[in-house]
Amino acid sequence: MMLPLKNKLFISTRPVGASGELNRLLHEAGASLLEFPLIEIKSVPLSSEEKQLFSQMEQFQWMILTSANGVRYFFEILQEVTGTQKLPESLQIAVIGDKTSKTLEKYGYRAAFVNPGSTAEDFAEPFARHIATENSKPNIVLPLGNLARTVIQDHLKKLAECTRINIYQTEMPEKVDKTIAEKIETNRYDMLIFTSPSGIHHFTELFPKLNKKNIRMACIGDITAGAARENGFEPLAVAQGSSPEGIVESILNYYISKT
Repeated sequence: MMLPLKNKLFISTRPVGASGELNRLLHEAGASLLEFPLIEIKSVPLSSEEKQLFSQMEQFQWMILTSANGVRYFFEILQEVTGTQKLPESLQIAVIGDKTSKTLEKYGYRAAFVNPGSTAEDFAEPFARHIATENSKPNIVLPLGNLARTVIQDHLKKLAECTRINIYQTEMPEKVDKTIAEKIETNRYDMLIFTSPSGIHHFTELFPKLNKKNIRMACIGDITAGAARENGFEPLAVAQGSSPEGIVESILNYYISKT
């Protein structure tokens, strides 16, 4: 059996519990994966006005959910505020990517608009065309993370009334695994895996003295890769898809190109 990544060691910086499928795929290719979370996702305390919006979802015609985390935190807050996870039948839901769509289905809802891309840029223009035919400006609610960019709101501002609610925040974990940190500092790994700009920023805070030219990393998407380059790194592999399969494929392609 051919194992293209035999004996290679990868380190995932994804949040706790988010690397299971990635670990399985790398293991099947002969590699090992260590989890070194550089992102911790927490709920955001909401104001009374923001909580009230959860009780008045009928005023919105659309809700845009951009990530699986957004789906989970939205329904947790909805349950907490209203005592139910039931949404008005008139509210249509748009999502970015299949992973977000599948997470939404776990709560009993099917997205009315699914964009196959994985970024706000991928989503904004197709969705703008989708709502451009509506008779009046729709009211749209966007439950997002605190670091989410304003791409969607900016693109839709002439077509819709957008209300943003920050429902979760991304932070640096309070503790990191010192054993894995030492492996990084002593160059005893093959590649680090980053899935968001936050992970890149937290890495630079945690390892300010490392020679950035010596850091070997794979990134999900151009946004994360761009953040890496802005901070002085050069990704060896960039996955266009945000799935574990996309990450592993980009890593395999890199090593194949080096043979």
